[in-house]
Amino acid sequence: MAHPKISIIWLNHNSIKILPLVLQSLESIANLDYPSDRYELIVVDNGSTDGSFERVRELLEKKTGLRKKIIKLSHNLGFTSGNNVGFKARDRESKYVLLLNNDAVLLDHGLKTLVEYAEGFERLGGLQGVVLRYGTRVIDSAGDFLDELLRPYLLGSGYGYPWILRKPIYVTYVDGVVALYRVESVLRCVGSKLFIDEFFAYYDDSSLCLSLWSCGYPSISVPEAVAYHARSSTFKGMSFSYIYLLTRNRVALMLASNSRYRQALLLHMLRNTVTSLLGSGSEVSKALARAFADGVKLGRILRRRGVFIDLYKAPIIRVELKDLKYLFTSKHIAKSYYNEFVAKKIERLIAS
Repeated sequence: MAHPKISIIWLNHNSIKILPLVLQSLESIANLDYPSDRYELIVVDNGSTDGSFERVRELLEKKTGLRKKIIKLSHNLGFTSGNNVGFKARDRESKYVLLLNNDAVLLDHGLKTLVEYAEGFERLGGLQGVVLRYGTRVIDSAGDFLDELLRPYLLGSGYGYPWILRKPIYVTYVDGVVALYRVESVLRCVGSKLFIDEFFAYYDDSSLCLSLWSCGYPSISVPEAVAYHARSSTFKGMSFSYIYLLTRNRVALMLASNSRYRQALLLHMLRNTVTSLLGSGSEVSKALARAFADGVKLGRILRRRGVFIDLYKAPIIRVELKDLKYLFTSKHIAKSYYNEFVAKKIERLIAS
């Protein structure tokens, strides 16, 4: 096959505690079964202060055969803006960009596999393969779905590999851990950036792929294993940041979408937030309240910018009106019901 040019964007931020894994991730890029003159590595360091950037740079300086660009930022811009910096720095001849987390390790054939599949689709937004949990044959993610309430579901998570998936399928979005995007599709539909800068992290990859779907560029998951991933290794101990960002961005994305349950979900989230504040008044409650308010503000900003997400152009998991009472009930009941509910929906999507 022809080998189109690829730009691999790889972010780092204070990763000294997982340095062996980070260096293994870089080694996997340097040793890919792909012509070395047809791909480049763009390292974006998000203002690291723990010495990890120096170790990363030290390793890369030894990789003389690897085409690379190293960008050191003065402070942490997050997953969104950090990747946007990398996207701006890409080789203008690159047909695709590959995002790779610094806690993910590519298989030697991983890039070639993704590109071979991508070249088979005339219209393509994003594409991913099967990502395995680090050091195992258990699936971390084989693509991702959202339902109408913007709840995410990692396809195949927890199953052994190989599994039921035997052919490429459409998914709501590809996981930003290891994600290939066609540059032309991004430029035509989204513009000069991959992600919404203000999101910082979470709902970034889903909002990008939903925007691409809205323009007619689908996201696809393929059945081949391409990488290992040690999920959440870079966000351990950041519970309040996680709660805040996840809630804020979900609210903002919901406001920018046409979900038929938009008002119902936002009212439910607001009621729960107020009840929690009046009850415990805990730090978690305060984080949720701040996240909800900031999410409403950000959602209005996005709408003013002309951001509009048509959920129904993507393969969204439909939620029947009768099911809302289960999803808006106690956490235990909701989780149990939701898992069973989604599993059935996913089976139908795969079979279709």
